[in-house]
Amino acid sequence: MRWWRWGVPLLLSGCGEGFFPSPFVSQRETPPDAGSSRPGGGGADAGELGALANTPSEVLGGPCVDDAQCDDGIDCTFGRCDPSVGLCRFTADDARCSDALFCNGAERCDPRIGCRPGAPTSCSDSTPCTIDRCDEATRSCVRVDRDVDGDGVVDGNCQPNGDCNDLDPRISSGAPELCGNLRDDDCDGQTDEAGCVLPRHDTCADAFPITAAGSYLISPAGAALDYGASCAPQTPGQRELVLSIDVPAAEPRDIEVVARALSGNLALSSVASCGAAPLESACVRGALTVSGEIVARSHLYSPPPGPQVLYLQTDGNDPIQIDVSDQPPSTDAGNTSCEARAPLEPGEPLDVDLAVPGPGLESACGTPFGDRVFEFSLDEAADVQLVAQSLDGFGTPRLSLRRGGCVALEDELRCNQREVASVRVRALPAGTYVAALSGSGPTRARLSLDVQPATAAPPEDGCAQAPVLAPNQTQPLGFAGLDDDIVAGCSPGSLDEARRLELTQPSDVLLVARFSSGDVGAVSLAAPECSAVEPAACSRTNDELARVSGRGLPAGDYRVVTESLLGLPATVLAAVRPAAAPILVPGAEGCADALEIEPGGGLYQGNTANAEPDFTAGCDFATPNGAADQLLSLTLTEPRRVLFDMRGSDFETLLDVRRGPECPGDEVAGGCAVFSAGDRSFLDLQLSAGRYFVQIDGYAGGTGNWFLNVYVLDP
Repeated sequence: MRWWRWGVPLLLSGCGEGFFPSPFVSQRETPPDAGSSRPGGGGADAGELGALANTPSEVLGGPCVDDAQCDDGIDCTFGRCDPSVGLCRFTADDARCSDALFCNGAERCDPRIGCRPGAPTSCSDSTPCTIDRCDEATRSCVRVDRDVDGDGVVDGNCQPNGDCNDLDPRISSGAPELCGNLRDDDCDGQTDEAGCVLPRHDTCADAFPITAAGSYLISPAGAALDYGASCAPQTPGQRELVLSIDVPAAEPRDIEVVARALSGNLALSSVASCGAAPLESACVRGALTVSGEIVARSHLYSPPPGPQVLYLQTDGNDPIQIDVSDQPPSTDAGNTSCEARAPLEPGEPLDVDLAVPGPGLESACGTPFGDRVFEFSLDEAADVQLVAQSLDGFGTPRLSLRRGGCVALEDELRCNQREVASVRVRALPAGTYVAALSGSGPTRARLSLDVQPATAAPPEDGCAQAPVLAPNQTQPLGFAGLDDDIVAGCSPGSLDEARRLELTQPSDVLLVARFSSGDVGAVSLAAPECSAVEPAACSRTNDELARVSGRGLPAGDYRVVTESLLGLPATVLAAVRPAAAPILVPGAEGCADALEIEPGGGLYQGNTANAEPDFTAGCDFATPNGAADQLLSLTLTEPRRVLFDMRGSDFETLLDVRRGPECPGDEVAGGCAVFSAGDRSFLDLQLSAGRYFVQIDGYAGGTGNWFLNVYVLDP
């Protein structure tokens, strides 16, 4: 057994569920020298050794007198000396094989060869009327009604009055009937019936005329894709409309065109000559705004008199609103690359047009739109803050502060994306820097730069002098005055703070961070230098609760890094106990054979697939009859705070804690959890002295491999 160290295969399980195999896959190995004498005593008889060798997920090794002699060179096993037989016992610890990904299946620990990959998660429900996929973001299977052509109408073979031709996005029960094409476009069983429409404004010869500023409504019904545009999404049913704006021969003015729709994708491109796609001068994709609209925007800088042509691409059927306005004349700064930077001066805010064709600069806070690039210089070290805010709600600004090299991702010092994006760096050294501004949509934003005398950061704003985090005690956190300056973490653009965690012996650790409502938070366990962490060592959430689990960590210094996107108050707890091997739970079908949890807790693993549904639970709203369950018990001789964490389990778990002494007891207040913050069940309970029963169950009939990590703390 090898203790986990920085830079070797991952032993932390922090972001996933479904990474663990059945604990009942037997791993057998004949112990070496089975007939020899045990060190320091008599030999074990054959029956004793045979029973140990057949223990599921365990193998026996060579002779030993203490744990230090039990190192099998396999990273995912927990080795200890079993004094009853004088041999090393190696237990597979599947948590150490987790890669923090859900869709690639459960990694397994073979105690003889190490970690093995699992089979990819299968989401097929064997129903042809759904399209199934595994979604890593939600760590779940996603099933949507079959709509092969992507026109928003379900296949008619799966739904009454549905799409009668699910291979052609121009045909569906939601499409208009077009005249003269000898086709049943609206799936009503008739062709070219009364009320049919003719396609309009989809060619240069029939362009939609715009002669003055105002709002217009245009229908894409029947339009075809005649010309194309470089930024239009390659989606089924893409079509095109042609707009022709009559620019008067008067005082020069800028013209802004905004296209809005309730569904589909949009793109606007201006062209020098209608019908000549290679002469396209600018193409900007639309984006979903916070108001729920799809918006595309094109800004024409002092166009010459005469017709100005724009192509409007869409793949939807809804009417599109076109808003046209004229504005004072201006010039495009052209600062859309690192080679063409515009100056940015402190205290002089700029209004910046972010309807920029993508892609933009590579950034940890990536966007689909291009960047506006600005440059500023410092004669001496200073505190620097950049702020950007949308002026129209058409997108969320993204700020990226970069070194003068600008282009590479390694040049990025900080990034932040939110409604009011902000990047601050204390004591930024003298030199030339770049501020790159982009957005999630074609918004217009106000950018400002503030430069102040250099100040020192608080100790918790870095890792070198991080304050100590006392184990097993909840620590309140505030992010006021802190920056985004710690490499470790998984929430780019968030404010972060570090605490020092000292382990005096090999330990299991569970980090529990709680965040304010509406915030996006993350917690990670890092090396003392706070270098980048592996995905499984960091957990990010927008549901107020984040957890990271570390198994068998060697004694030493660590850093707990907590991140908050909005800088709102949070708390963090590092629950710590001595490292221990996982405990298998065979049976435990009910009150008669409920497995007793160790006084200090531990990691328990079992499988409910062959169990019976014996008990109910207060939070099982999906299935009144309950799923298959197993039962554990916990006896407390004095009041304790107890954490129950089921992360890593293969199914949608349900966890219920009941108070005895009679089995199964009465459910304690707040003692039932289906899932917590989009993850497997979690409970944090203050329990008085007494006997408790812990029900391992499934939501909506779920069964399978489960893991329960228990930490018993002082209240």
